[in-house]
Amino acid sequence: MAISAFIPEPENEFEQLFSVPVATEAFFQACWEPAVEPLGLQWVPGFASGIDVTKDDLPAVLAELEKLKLWAETELSGDRRDKMLERLERLAAELPHAFRREGAVVFIG
Repeated sequence: MAISAFIPEPENEFEQLFSVPVATEAFFQACWEPAVEPLGLQWVPGFASGIDVTKDDLPAVLAELEKLKLWAETELSGDRRDKMLERLERLAAELPHAFRREGAVVFIG
């Protein structure tokens, strides 16, 4: 199984096509979850079981992704670090675009 961000109730073509890969479950457990407790993350742990994100939640989610990015830069190495940083940067860049429509909800899980 894989974790991704998508709009579960799309209302237009952009929303239908919106999909951002986050991680496989195994990679999430191995590389993302170890950062949760040390960083005090509240949103990221919900990605494993699935969580709804609204425009109001966006600043908090993006702040956690930035913390996670800084953590990965120092705590991971090689391919794991590169892969995680690539996914974090893509998610942080694309997530704000999902909220073009008032009331849009993104599911990450």
